[in-house]
Amino acid sequence: MNAVAVHTRWTSFDLIFFDCDSTLSALEGVDELARMKGKDWRVGLLTQKAMDGDLDLAEVYGKRLQAIRPTRAQLAAIEQRYWETLVPDAQAVISALLHLGKQVFIISGGLAAPVRGLGRRLGIPPQHVRAVELEFNELSGAWWKYYDQAAVNGAAYLAYEHSPLTISAGKPQIVCELSHGLWGRKLFVGDGVSDLHTRSVVDLFVGFGGVARREKVERGAEAFIIANTLAPILPMAAGEAGLAALRGTPYEAVMARGVALCRDSESVKLSAPLRSAFEATFGAAIS
Repeated sequence: MNAVAVHTRWTSFDLIFFDCDSTLSALEGVDELARMKGKDWRVGLLTQKAMDGDLDLAEVYGKRLQAIRPTRAQLAAIEQRYWETLVPDAQAVISALLHLGKQVFIISGGLAAPVRGLGRRLGIPPQHVRAVELEFNELSGAWWKYYDQAAVNGAAYLAYEHSPLTISAGKPQIVCELSHGLWGRKLFVGDGVSDLHTRSVVDLFVGFGGVARREKVERGAEAFIIANTLAPILPMAAGEAGLAALRGTPYEAVMARGVALCRDSESVKLSAPLRSAFEATFGAAIS
């Protein structure tokens, strides 16, 4: 049972998990790599089918990477593109959550190097980031120039590490691994069906449709963000105590924006129990 729904007031969360592609960033990293290689239509179609739940991620992961065979240099370019295409309010929300002492994580089926790099830029430690590791063919390209970073960066993709993140139902296992031994309520926000699977191991799953609005996710989530901003995550995660703690800080404005969006049913969809709890808590606090 949802931890919020059993209370008449909104409860806060302590461990906050974000997906990366189409959630923190508007980019789908593998699709962007495919665009660089002129294979965006083929790879993008596979990505869409996996994220919509029409294909298991395991069926498409290797096919996509074999089609694009990225280099380390191209992964570095994806990190920069992630940063350039951050979803509105993503940086402010994560900074505010860290300011409040929340533990923030990224769990992504994207490629580890650029996802870790984005996490670092957002202030999320690398041990709180999980994504898919790649192996590179160190004998490809100008391999004899092992002392030259440009040559190292040119090494081509060889294989990917099979893990729970390369199958559609694998993210719950990673949530459990990262939260092992940690106290507190858990909230996960993501756009895809692979994210929706975490409902079984978190206290609240929040679907994000600001970049890609997926029918199965919207239908299965008790909370679903329609607006293209992560501001609603701040009041959802921080609760009433967080609202008070952020008054007079640089994060007060994004908190107020998040509350207003959560109270607008055309921006954020909440189940009836969640909306009642949110209004009971934040309606009086904002009025």
